[in-house]
Amino acid sequence: MKILSFDTSKSAGWAFFDTSKHISSIKCEVLEFPAKASIEYCADQMGLKVTKLIKEFRPDFVIMETALKMSPGGTMATVVSCMLHGAVLSTVANFGIPWGTISAGTWRSMFYGKGFKPPQKITKLAKPDRKGRWEKVENLWKEAIVAQCEREGIILPTKKTVAHNAGEAAAIAVCWRGAEIHAGRYVPAFQGFLQQRNERAGAAA
Repeated sequence: MKILSFDTSKSAGWAFFDTSKHISSIKCEVLEFPAKASIEYCADQMGLKVTKLIKEFRPDFVIMETALKMSPGGTMATVVSCMLHGAVLSTVANFGIPWGTISAGTWRSMFYGKGFKPPQKITKLAKPDRKGRWEKVENLWKEAIVAQCEREGIILPTKKTVAHNAGEAAAIAVCWRGAEIHAGRYVPAFQGFLQQRNERAGAAA
């Protein structure tokens, strides 16, 4: 089964995984856009870039992380997320390829294992925050995904500032079976993919 996945943002990670091969065979990279480009332009280019990837890899299934409905980065970050996700999904739909989404919480639990805790960065504050805390605790998910991909033998882009985007796309591809299917016409195909996976797992046991 051929999986194409996306961790969609203005530095959008993508990954391709042929599930008949070892996880270390995953190909992943990042789609970047000009820093000052309008979001409309980025959405336009996203559609073109996704089209190129689909023609190159001919995936059976496309999965992407769920769009942000409310971003800590504010309204603009939410708008950017939703517009770019829309560009990807409309492009995939025009090719008639089954697709689904997966939440960060779901793929992290599947990829790292339940109960996994990322490394943390603790910063002392000069004054307490609104909740009376004197420390700021930051979960270092970017570092966690890069480290796990290295352990799995997945080759990430050499550019460190975007490597985590490609790494998260790789993890999403591995966790495709946790997808939520939004369009009913794709449900039979997705159920077929799951059945094929279970049959292969049973034969290998």
